[in-house]
Amino acid sequence: MPNPGILCDQVLSQMRPLIESVVNEVQIRALEDSTVAVIDDRNTAANALDALVEQAESSVHFLVPPAADAVSVVGRALGTLAGRVGEGPRVRILADPDMAGELRPARFGAPPESVEIRLAAAGVRHAAVVVDRRVALVRSPGAATGPEASLVRAPGVVRALDDIMLTAWQRAAPLAKFQRLQECLGRDSGIRILKLLSDGCTDEAAARELEMSVRTYRRRVADIMRLLDARSRFQAGVLASSMGLFLT
Repeated sequence: MPNPGILCDQVLSQMRPLIESVVNEVQIRALEDSTVAVIDDRNTAANALDALVEQAESSVHFLVPPAADAVSVVGRALGTLAGRVGEGPRVRILADPDMAGELRPARFGAPPESVEIRLAAAGVRHAAVVVDRRVALVRSPGAATGPEASLVRAPGVVRALDDIMLTAWQRAAPLAKFQRLQECLGRDSGIRILKLLSDGCTDEAAARELEMSVRTYRRRVADIMRLLDARSRFQAGVLASSMGLFLT
């Protein structure tokens, strides 16, 4: 089965010619009511993002790549939710694992209980946001040399993008769990233990490789399996790989 994180990036890449063809053929540029509109200016794109998030009713889904300005852009957008009275939209942030150290709900100003963050094992290479499954803002790759972003209101395109993002979301690791696992695996040769498990090494051989007692090795394996909610050693390796933990 194809990895949904990879599919998400493929769809975003394929959206560029679709977006451009619609704009060229229909010649619609107004941001308020167009099916597709290209935004050439970064400030205009940022203002459009703020407006979309401010008007959100039920959901805001972010796709966050490892970009230098990613946290500030998301933080500025979500800051608009901080002053809202009553229950706000559900916010999901699907980010690249390299952003694990940068993303903390408290940084965004929005109520922490309304913001969920997960990390996509396959990585995230495009920036996008989908609001209420009705409108998407997709940042163009290499925005420094071309259009900054595209605002998409075509229902089929927006829903398809949101569905793929949600599929990747279901398989992604919650940020808090990812950080706990990173901490666990970062000590006492945790990553090496997982790799030895995935290679099918016996306990005795793995313990010799790691220069620890078999008893200590088995205890570390049990700790890792418990954190991963794995029912078998094989499943532990699969889960760790799917969460991108071998990449750390």
